[in-house]
Formats: sequence, structure tokens, C-alpha cells
Amino acid sequence: MKRMSMGIFAAASVLVGASACSQNSFESVAVTKSASAVAGCEKVAEITAKPGAFDESDAQTQLTRAAQAKGANTVLLASDSADKGTAYRCSMPSVAGTSKTTSTGSH
Repeated sequence: MKRMSMGIFAAASVLVGASACSQNSFESVAVTKSASAVAGCEKVAEITAKPGAFDESDAQTQLTRAAQAKGANTVLLASDSADKGTAYRCSMPSVAGTSKTTSTGSH
């Protein structure tokens, strides 16, 4: 009986974890120090790292997580050692508009 309840608990934990991952997504977050890189992006929020507050990860990791939690995909930092930044949502460049078609037919 105890073994069965542990199995049910383990299965429930996996389902909860999978649900949390699908909600937060695993999209990458770009980190930049160039303001021109975010010139055409939507500003989402000012974000701050708090090293030691919840975990021992570095400031950049915490800023990346904070940006992701706010739905942003880019973080603008003032320097490599910054513990504050600005989260932006930037659209991806269009691939269709930049592709070239070439003719390989014989004449």
C-alpha cells in the first residue's frame, strides 16, 4: 500500500513539473549591452537580480529568469556585472523576406 501511494505521488509530481515547464516555456533569452539591439522592441519591465535571495545563481541567470517570467526574450544590461536590466519583447526577423530564389534550370 505504501509503495503504491509513493508511485502515485511520483506520477503527480511529474505531471505538475511538466505543467509548470509548459507554462514558463524554454524559449531562450538574449542578453545584450547594445541599446540599438532593442531599439525596435517592446519594453516589458525593469528587472533586478537579488543574489542569495532565493538561490545562489549569478545575477545574469536571475535576470534571464526574471525576463522569461515577464514574457520577455531580451535583456538589456549596462555592463557584464550589472544586477539590474531592462526586459524587452523583440520580434524575430522575417526569414521569408530575406530569402532569395535561384534558378537552376538549363537554357
